[in-house]
Amino acid sequence: MRLERCGPLSAIALGFVFAIGAGACSSVGSGGAPGGAGGTGAAGAGAARGGAEGAAASGGGNGARGGAGGGTAGWGGTTGAAGTTGAAGTTGAAGAGGSAGADGTAGASGSTGAAGAGQAGRGGSGAGGSVSGSGGGAGTAGAGGRGGASGAGGAAGGDAAGSGGSGTPMRSAGCGKTPTLTSGSRTIQSSGQSRSYILRIPDNYDNSRAYHLILAYHWVGGTMQDVDGGGSSGAVWSYYGLRAQANNGTIFVAPQGISNGWANSGGADLKFTDDMINLIEGDLCVDKTQVFALGFSYGGSMTYALACARPAVFRAVAVYSGGVLSGCDGGTQPVAYIGIHGIGDGTLNISGGRSMRDKFVMNDGCTAQNPPEPKAGSLTHVCTTYQGCKAGYPVEWCAFDGGHTPGNVDGGGDDGAKTWTKGEVWKFFTQFQ
Repeated sequence: MRLERCGPLSAIALGFVFAIGAGACSSVGSGGAPGGAGGTGAAGAGAARGGAEGAAASGGGNGARGGAGGGTAGWGGTTGAAGTTGAAGTTGAAGAGGSAGADGTAGASGSTGAAGAGQAGRGGSGAGGSVSGSGGGAGTAGAGGRGGASGAGGAAGGDAAGSGGSGTPMRSAGCGKTPTLTSGSRTIQSSGQSRSYILRIPDNYDNSRAYHLILAYHWVGGTMQDVDGGGSSGAVWSYYGLRAQANNGTIFVAPQGISNGWANSGGADLKFTDDMINLIEGDLCVDKTQVFALGFSYGGSMTYALACARPAVFRAVAVYSGGVLSGCDGGTQPVAYIGIHGIGDGTLNISGGRSMRDKFVMNDGCTAQNPPEPKAGSLTHVCTTYQGCKAGYPVEWCAFDGGHTPGNVDGGGDDGAKTWTKGEVWKFFTQFQ
C-alpha cells in the first residue's frame, strides 16, 4: 500500500470540503545590527542567514556573502564557516544595504554623498528599510523587516524583527532553556479546538544550538502518522524523505488536519500553524530564519497558503502537486519556492500548479518563462531554476511525466526509497544555510 498515492478529489463550493473517491489518498540575510550613528566610512558588519547570503551593513563596502562572524550551525550538525567583513568605505561613499527585503526601497540622498541602500529585511512591507545618505536621518525598517542599514554618517535603521548582526542565527526564546517538549504525538489548543501534531526533536538535542524547523503537511485522507512514519516506504520517506537526510540537525513537525484535510476555514489552520511555531520556538532552540514548510496534494495547498500568508515566517516552501484549496491570504511578498507537479495529474491539474508557481515568480522578481517539461511517455522529470530572482528568493519548477504523487520515480511508479523528489527538495532547502 502506498499511503502517498491519491485518487479523485472534489471540492464542495466555498467550503473546500473534500470527499475521497475510489482510490483516494490511500532554513534572506538578516539586516545589519541596529545601533547608533555610523561613523563616516565605518566597515559594514551584516549578519548572514546561516552564513549563506547576508550582505554587509552600510557605511563600508559590501562584506563577503556570509557576513561577519560564525555562520549558522550546519544542517548536518557542523557549524558554518565564518564570513568576512567588508573593507572600510571612504567619506561620502554609499553604504551598502542589507539583503533585499519584501518591499524595501532606497533612501533619498542626504546633504552629501550618495544615499545608503538599506532595504527592509525578509517580510518587510511598504517602503520600510530606506536610509539616508551622509548627514541624513535614520532609516526605518518595514513592518516585519530585519532593520535597514544606515548610509555613511546616517543613523542605523530600526530593527522591527529584533535580529542581531554578528553572523549568528536569529535565535528563538527557547535557546538556553531546559525543554519541556518531547518527541512524539502532542496536542495544543488553537481557535478553541484541541489540535494534534507529531514533534521530532533531534537526538542529543543541544539547547545552545539553533536548529532548523520543518513542518510537513499530509494529503487529503492522510494523517500526521503517515508523514512521520513514511507509510509503506518507512523511515526513508519520513517527512517526505527529508528526515533521513537531516542527520539530527533539524526539528520536524507533522500537523494533523481537521477531518484529515486542510480546508483552513476562517484561517483556522493558519492559526494552528502559528500556535505550533510559537510554542516550539518558545521551548526549543530554533533559528527563526530557517523555518520551512512542505506538503503534497491538500498538504501542498496548505503549504501554498502559508507562503501567501506568512512570508516573514517561512524561509522557503515546497509544494508537491498542490492547488489553491486552502486559500491565499496576502500572496504579494517574496518566498523561496519550489513546485513539483506531474504533467498527467488527473486530481489537481498541472495548469493550477503552474499558476501557483507564477505568482512567486512574480513576487520573487524572477524573469518570466515557460520552463521545459517532459513529454508524455518519457517517464522522466525536468527541473528548471528561474533566473533574475531577487537575492535569496529563488524559484524552481520540477515537472515529471506521471500522475498525482509526491514520490515519482524516473522510469515509472512512485517509491519513497527511490524518488528523486526528496533530494531535490533537500537541496533547495539547504542552500539557505
